[in-house]
Amino acid sequence: MPQNTVHALSRDAMRQLQMERLQTTLNRAYFNVDFYRKRMDALALLPEDVGSFEDLRRFPFTTRHDLTEHYPYGLFAEPLKSIVRLKITTPPLRDEGKPIVMGFTRHDVAMWLSLMVRVYEQLGITDRDILQVAFNFSLFPGAFTFNQAAEALGATLAPSATISATLQLQIMQDFRSTVLATTAAFALHIVETLERQGKDARDMDLRLVLLGPEPLSEVTRERLESVFKVPVHGLYGVTEMVEPGVAGECEKKEGLHLAEDQFLAEIVHPVSGERVASGQEGELVLTTLTAEGYPLIRYRTGDITVLREGPCSCGRTTVRMAPVLRRTDNRISLRGITFYPDDVEKILRASDPVLEDFRLVIHTSYGIGQQMEILLVRPMDRDFPGGSRSQYLELQRSHVRRVLGLGARIQLVERERLPMEGLFHKTVFRNISPWYGTEKD
Repeated sequence: MPQNTVHALSRDAMRQLQMERLQTTLNRAYFNVDFYRKRMDALALLPEDVGSFEDLRRFPFTTRHDLTEHYPYGLFAEPLKSIVRLKITTPPLRDEGKPIVMGFTRHDVAMWLSLMVRVYEQLGITDRDILQVAFNFSLFPGAFTFNQAAEALGATLAPSATISATLQLQIMQDFRSTVLATTAAFALHIVETLERQGKDARDMDLRLVLLGPEPLSEVTRERLESVFKVPVHGLYGVTEMVEPGVAGECEKKEGLHLAEDQFLAEIVHPVSGERVASGQEGELVLTTLTAEGYPLIRYRTGDITVLREGPCSCGRTTVRMAPVLRRTDNRISLRGITFYPDDVEKILRASDPVLEDFRLVIHTSYGIGQQMEILLVRPMDRDFPGGSRSQYLELQRSHVRRVLGLGARIQLVERERLPMEGLFHKTVFRNISPWYGTEKD
């Protein structure tokens, strides 16, 4: 279906399209995936019995645990000969090394690409633009889709990838980049570098900034727009489905337009799993509607958000989702890398079995982005693994960087200096405002 047609469908027409595609997905899952067939048989539920969206709610949720338990190919609905791309998530250390493996057919890859092109088009990006895609591709494989969609659109790619902020700015100026695509944290770092160099963004050709995969806060948006002097937009993806491309903002910034022709969205209470009233916040649950290789039915994303119906002022009629407000679990996303506090604890204790306690402190500064600090408590009368105190701290820093791919400031402190851990296990979030010089938990 053409992109512009999808955005113009009435709610009734969209629901009809979703129901037709849902029937196809349910049949594919029932006949090709043992996991889903057993679930339907246990409910005495056949695909043709699902005649309404209310009927679908009889179906149990699919969780991340279900995905790891069927490693590697247990949830594939197509034989490997039909799979042209595999995507493997890095598992949390607490899952004992069980990753999630997703498979995409040619159709799936084309669908994924078309969704990213759709995000570009609804932001007014055309074949006249020069896109600078500044991601760490090894840590965020979804970044390749930014490149491929730009090529499909006919836009020009400016090479940058993981080079420094200084070189990013040089390329931006020399290649006359009009669009910057990167993470919010790196965009903040580029802004700080720009200010330190005493340059004015208005001397460049930049006209748009597109950020992902982390949620874009309004504070971050305001900070970036005040320096770049151009609009800053966000998008949304789900690692276990399509990342990026599930939803994206338009030029009006009134929410992220959900690709309803490809995903059926529900909002449920994160504890009870019951449906919440329209316009209320809850956990986003998605069902794929056209995926061939890896169909997922009622997948709990773990993301808390709000869905808004009603046409956007841009004229598009698709449902819009608010940027993710928080997670239902304690998963942390930092500079495009996701991990759990338990992962950090396992790394630390592998190097120091007598470690007593720790805190993971995530500092968000509107000038430098997000930084990670780890506070350690260990017995004062025990020898340091690796030699001296400084050697011990360097050992821990190197282990964290090697396993997580993230640098961290690590300090030894007395137990009394450990901050309260808040809602997340062993984790504290701190926002630092350069305008007021204050720090708030």
